[in-house]
Amino acid sequence: MLEGFQRSILLRLTVSAGLGISLMAAATGIYLYSSFRHAITVTIVKDLENTAKVLLHRLNEDELPLDKEALEVGEHLLVRVTDSRKTVLLETKGMDQLVPMAIYPIPERPWTFLESRKDLGHNLTLLSMPYSKGWIQIARNHDTEDMLVRQFRTSLFSVLGVIPLLAALVGYWIMRNALRPLKRLAKRAGSIRPGNLQMRLDVSEFPSELEPIAVALNGTLARLELAFTRLGEVNSDMAHDLRTPVHSLRLELEGILSRREYPPELDEPLSGMMETLDHMAAVIEQMLFLARTEDPATQIQRSALDVEALLRGAAAPFESIAEDNQVTIEIEVSGHPELMGDPTLLRRALHNLLANAIRHSRPGGHVVLRASSESGNCILEVLDQGEGIPSSVVTRLGQRFLRTDPSRDQSKGGAGLGLAIVHSIVRMHAGTFEIQSREGIGSRTKITLPST
Repeated sequence: MLEGFQRSILLRLTVSAGLGISLMAAATGIYLYSSFRHAITVTIVKDLENTAKVLLHRLNEDELPLDKEALEVGEHLLVRVTDSRKTVLLETKGMDQLVPMAIYPIPERPWTFLESRKDLGHNLTLLSMPYSKGWIQIARNHDTEDMLVRQFRTSLFSVLGVIPLLAALVGYWIMRNALRPLKRLAKRAGSIRPGNLQMRLDVSEFPSELEPIAVALNGTLARLELAFTRLGEVNSDMAHDLRTPVHSLRLELEGILSRREYPPELDEPLSGMMETLDHMAAVIEQMLFLARTEDPATQIQRSALDVEALLRGAAAPFESIAEDNQVTIEIEVSGHPELMGDPTLLRRALHNLLANAIRHSRPGGHVVLRASSESGNCILEVLDQGEGIPSSVVTRLGQRFLRTDPSRDQSKGGAGLGLAIVHSIVRMHAGTFEIQSREGIGSRTKITLPST
């Protein structure tokens, strides 16, 4: 999971955004809570101080009589007045129970603030100050304010508990949308094939942050197109240059064999030389074909094909070869598969697959050439009951000059270009090619082509 987190930009951005938003929300919430609590405390202190100033003015300057009217200072305020010996002269009703003198004695220092004990069940702030004839104690009940602070704290914790999840979801949605141009760029880059190396990315389609990547990809495509073109030219030129001397050697050898002007003991070596020249000529022709199919400028002529007729036409040249090898060719067509393609190229691909299947089948075996339709595609398959292919080789099939068993002679093993040609033909038709094989059981080759 840690590796997936480290490799996923979307996941890392989502987590980072979630953490960032959560921390900002937590900091904002703590600040608001502290500010609100501080504002409540300041309000209570100011209320006590203002009330104290009013009472001092009444008793000291106005010299009003000490009666109950002097204690009418507010709904949440309790007042106690004592003489200089701290004997209670007058107090608000119930103050002796809420703020008993035994627990909250008058301090020695004037203008002293005391907080009530939590175990007494009320939240009070007590202010003590002297006046001309004794002491005054004012208690402010702030149960309501404390309840508001608790409710605010509870609501804040509830919101902060939900914010990380909401921040992650919102962050994921934002980052996913922000990364869409990158996915579009990856999709465009993934569509690059040997046949469309001339394609270039439109830099204006992508954000400025991705512009350097798009420009770099365009430069890479230009270099690949040039290198691919040169490679194809080298392959084609080399095959052309080899074809002429091989053809000349073969003609010379045919003349020598026809005149019989050599000792009998040279019959076998000369026949082997002729087979070698034939093999070289076949390889050269295959190299020329590959050079043509892999040229980006090469276009194929598509037409609607009769799939069953295509299979029967591909199998017809191999009937005698299969009979000599005691192998039966079966053709199966299920449903009504449709196909648009080049019949010559597709027939050549099937020829290569049939040749391999027959070559490696055991006597008495069956080779099945099958066609079907699947999800709007035409499926062409060749199945055999041959010796199979080693699993270490299956993943590399289609590489040029790859042979499953290098120890086989040329007449049995071929040159290793047949599957490379199949790959090229399938790629030209925008299809896919895969091989499944088990040693000792057989192989299954599958070509998937778009129906239209």
